[in-house]
Amino acid sequence: MSAADTPIRYGQVWVSRDEAIGPMNYLVVSSDAYNSAFGDRRVIAVEVDSRAIYEGTFREPIMDAGTAMLDRLVWVARSALDELVAELHPDRHGAVAAQVRELIGN
Repeated sequence: MSAADTPIRYGQVWVSRDEAIGPMNYLVVSSDAYNSAFGDRRVIAVEVDSRAIYEGTFREPIMDAGTAMLDRLVWVARSALDELVAELHPDRHGAVAAQVRELIGN
């Protein structure tokens, strides 16, 4: 699904093909309220390493997407998000949100 067809929501993994190093996956970590207010311009996301699954304090494995690197927080322009490719399991939403808040100082 393309970004034009789908609302941006917390926990979605999108691919951006316009990166200098090639396609990059991003896990959306901004709240749905933020996404409703600013999702037409930007979202807050973390980089996803699609090459492997890693475990660790600041790592979140995502089935069919790779590993979200929770300490690599970025703003991503909505126009850069090409395709919804995966989603964070709903059981992990709270833990990931808490970890991101801890990293940015609550």
